[in-house]
Amino acid sequence: MKQGEIVMLEFPFSNVAEKKWRPAVVLSNERYNRHANVLLAGVYGKKQPCSVRITNGDVQKRRLRKTSYVSLQNVFSADKSLIKHSADLLTPQKLKELLAEARKYL
Repeated sequence: MKQGEIVMLEFPFSNVAEKKWRPAVVLSNERYNRHANVLLAGVYGKKQPCSVRITNGDVQKRRLRKTSYVSLQNVFSADKSLIKHSADLLTPQKLKELLAEARKYL
């Protein structure tokens, strides 16, 4: 698991009764990721408060279907076994921007 990787996993809805497959960005670094969990931020199709915009130009494989937003209000820890697969990887420039924005809230 690499920092900046866009992964797919099941997100619970806020009522915790239902789940949906959604993308998330790995925020934690490789040293942290050697353990069971990774720190993730949800990716959404609509602008969220405290979010960073990403487009196909911000990902290496250019697999985004539309402009998306990495929400820094939805940061969470998840066991790596919950991640279905890796979908893409942020460019180094976009990862740097995302981490700088996250630091503003810590």
